Amino acid sequence: MLETIVKQEIVFYIMSVLVIFAVIAKLISAFTVRRVVKAAGEIQKSNHRLMKLIKAKFEHASMISDKVQNVGAFVDKFLYEYRVWGVRLHKWRTMPKKVLLLTAILGVFAIFESFRVEGFGELFAMYAQWTGIFVLFLALLCLVSEEASLMQVARTYMVEYLENVCVHRYEKLHRSAKQEEKEEETVAEEKLSVSEQAIGEEPEDMKAAEEIAEEKKRNEQEIRIRAILEEFLA
Repeated sequence: MLETIVKQEIVFYIMSVLVIFAVIAKLISAFTVRRVVKAAGEIQKSNHRLMKLIKAKFEHASMISDKVQNVGAFVDKFLYEYRVWGVRLHKWRTMPKKVLLLTAILGVFAIFESFRVEGFGELFAMYAQWTGIFVLFLALLCLVSEEASLMQVARTYMVEYLENVCVHRYEKLHRSAKQEEKEEETVAEEKLSVSEQAIGEEPEDMKAAEEIAEEKKRNEQEIRIRAILEEFLA
């Protein structure tokens, strides 16, 4: 079966498809990374979905706690999880390296198998030639890659914006919210103290009213007694 695969040049077609896939992955990653860098440079007004997600999540995290402790790790998390066509961006970026390794393995296998079948023939020369071409092309494709440095630039833009703009903004909001809470607590305490004073003063007022009522009763009784005595003596 291996002999048939090598003779019918199936390995060559597989290697060709892998190289094409590596080129497509390279184009996708390069285009996406450049868009991310451009959006990160204008993160404050950018409508890029990654920028909007990072700003929304950072605001939510800042509202939960007073401050996000590690902004760099926060940004790295969303850069790692960012997906393009359902696949994480870092996988698109590393795809050419993986294809390079797989192509080299398939090429070496085809070279040894063709030598075992026909010796130093046309098949051996064809596999040796195309394996070298494919491996060299993929190696150059990986070497000219700028995605790593561009992603670092995008990360720097995002971290700088979050630390120098958003952190101070949300700290001010926290301080104002805490100040409002303190003012509300102060007002509530004042109202409570006033009500307690009112409650404490009520018994004294009641006692005074009772004393006045008792004096009135005594005065009325004295007046009645005097009237009775005057009638009796008369």
